[in-house]
Amino acid sequence: MSQITMAEALAVRAAIHRLMSQLASERLNNSSTIIEKGETAEYPARSVDVITEEIESAAADFRKLDLLMALSNTTQTISWNGSDITIMEAIELAKHIRGDIGQLAHLGSRKKLERQSSRGSGDNATTLFNVALYDPEAYQAAARKKEREVTKLSSLIEHANHNAIISFDASKYMG
Repeated sequence: MSQITMAEALAVRAAIHRLMSQLASERLNNSSTIIEKGETAEYPARSVDVITEEIESAAADFRKLDLLMALSNTTQTISWNGSDITIMEAIELAKHIRGDIGQLAHLGSRKKLERQSSRGSGDNATTLFNVALYDPEAYQAAARKKEREVTKLSSLIEHANHNAIISFDASKYMG
């Protein structure tokens, strides 16, 4: 059986998904036609049955490739922070870090003390302030550090994807 890298598998998986979507549209387009009474329907070159078989074949390949990719992601490891973690764990960690970066950057962009509004009028007016209960600059620095961290982690994942080999015949989907 042919072999592809995990990086190629990602592209092949996307190609199979696009093909299935295109075939589904073609099947709908070829499923009926409008004619006048007494006319004979003109059948398309590709029947609904043929297209359905192609969809089922592509879907079977998609599931097989998806499983092989998942198995690879749970067995291939990278070194991270002094220990080995699976690619799957690294991918989830990268997602978590990226989510965290957004919130850290938001917290880092706030001011330590910011005037909100005034309540009341005249001599009874009270000025309200929003006080950050943390150091915004520290959170800004933490966001920048995590950005560098996730960039490194993504690079390690990408490198691993170019070295991990999967046994899958992708000849139907790659030129």
